Amino acid sequence: MRYLKAALLALLFVCSMLFFVQNNGPLSSSVQLEFNLIAVHLVSQPLPVYLLVLMGFLVGALFTLGFLLVERIRLGLELKGLRRQYAALEDEALTLRTLPLNQPENQQQTGA
Repeated sequence: MRYLKAALLALLFVCSMLFFVQNNGPLSSSVQLEFNLIAVHLVSQPLPVYLLVLMGFLVGALFTLGFLLVERIRLGLELKGLRRQYAALEDEALTLRTLPLNQPENQQQTGA
């Protein structure tokens, strides 16, 4: 599975490089971004399109890593709680296993 992931990652890299090389002219053109809100008017410096594409990819990767990190922490905490519960149940089973069965308080009540 690791080799398949590495091969897919290499294929993605090659395809993205081909995309950038084949579209060098259109991607090098500049774009100026604007943000208009009631009293706020922001204008960016002219940015090449390829920079916007790369920044979008980077922001998406960072958001994905953030979500994966949160999920990893949540699963780690859940695993810790389940291990604690397992240890408590195992201790309870060991203490119940050592009780003698011929004691009157440990025998089942029959009849009513």
